[in-house]
Amino acid sequence: MKQIIRLKDIYNADLYTRSRASELRSTINNNADEVVLDFEQIGFMSRSFADEICNIIDDMKTVHFSFENRNEDVESMMTKVAEGRNRERKRGVGNAKMYKFKDMESLSDYLLAM
Repeated sequence: MKQIIRLKDIYNADLYTRSRASELRSTINNNADEVVLDFEQIGFMSRSFADEICNIIDDMKTVHFSFENRNEDVESMMTKVAEGRNRERKRGVGNAKMYKFKDMESLSDYLLAM
């Protein structure tokens, strides 16, 4: 069964926050094997919203997702998020120095001296 979800009917013209995006899970029909996300009249989508859409797609492996009416900004955000998810993440502290302070006053003194 194909399900079309008009995001404008659920959200305003701007798509913000991961938690709002996660609400899509409850919108998707259990019998759907194809879901079309319609971005008509959507002007902006945050990185966190786009990333959560990717999480939903990854989690719902038996459902085929497609997109309609994405404007250039939404398309760009989805592309950047998808590329970022495929890139290996390197996190490290490098040559960071660790400082210990006995109390807030000594921390404050240190910061004011910088």
